Amino acid sequence: MNQDSLQWWKEEDVKKGESMQAERKQIIRYALDYEIEDISTYSGYKGDLIAKVVTKDLNAAVEIQRYARSLNILDVVVKHNPNLAIYEIYCVTKDSHVYHLKEENIMEEVHSHHTVKDPWGGSK
Repeated sequence: MNQDSLQWWKEEDVKKGESMQAERKQIIRYALDYEIEDISTYSGYKGDLIAKVVTKDLNAAVEIQRYARSLNILDVVVKHNPNLAIYEIYCVTKDSHVYHLKEENIMEEVHSHHTVKDPWGGSK
């Protein structure tokens, strides 16, 4: 990635008035006020950004979930693992630089120029 492409990303963030990870940062800052075991962030397989918070405190899990939902992000899921006595809160947000690829019908556009052969002898 060259300097020009890095500059383009920064300019896009400024134009939109938001950071690619703004919601994840807010969730992490909020979660730090509670007794938590672990926080991790990673990219999902379809361009989603995920913040995962692990806690043993049910009240912390409820409050973090409530706060994350107030941010109008894609999804918030809480999983209880009774064997480890932990709650895992998954907060899913869009990666604004990748997510548009999911919303466009790129494959149809690319393949619309190709003939589709029917295995029974016909074609489209």
